[in-house]
Amino acid sequence: MMEQAVLYILAGVAAASAIAIVFVRHVFYAALMLLACLLALAGIYGIMQAGFLAITQVLIYAGGVLVLIVFAIVVTNRVAGKSLQVESQHRFAGFLIAAAIARVLAWGYHQTEFLVNNHSQIGKELKPLGETLFTSYAAPFEIGGVLLLVCLVGAAFTASSFKKSAHD
Repeated sequence: MMEQAVLYILAGVAAASAIAIVFVRHVFYAALMLLACLLALAGIYGIMQAGFLAITQVLIYAGGVLVLIVFAIVVTNRVAGKSLQVESQHRFAGFLIAAAIARVLAWGYHQTEFLVNNHSQIGKELKPLGETLFTSYAAPFEIGGVLLLVCLVGAAFTASSFKKSAHD
């Protein structure tokens, strides 16, 4: 019963933050709302016994992609000298499209038969995946991490050179 209450709370946080992303005018606040949504989804995955998805959600999306988005927003703010704001002239059309997509997703949800998995099988399926990721495919992940680090250092250097040339 407690898990179900937490599940509904996390679903509410995810839905509220997703709606807030649409209506927030400042891009930085939209990125914070995206963080709340991604973390709530990770919590939902955790409650649903999908630990691998929960950890992946936190590490890749909340930890990696969102940090890059926030970094890009901060760099853009430093270059332009004013905060980014979003103005939309097509809210009604966007609402209609979102309602249509929500209707299709609800229809798909009601048409789906969910299978109850045996929890003892989950560990047996993930163990080979983890072993493969840390043996055969460890080098591509390390190279990708170094590449992202080089990109971040290059972006910081570029932002600092823009700042110097703007004041000169």
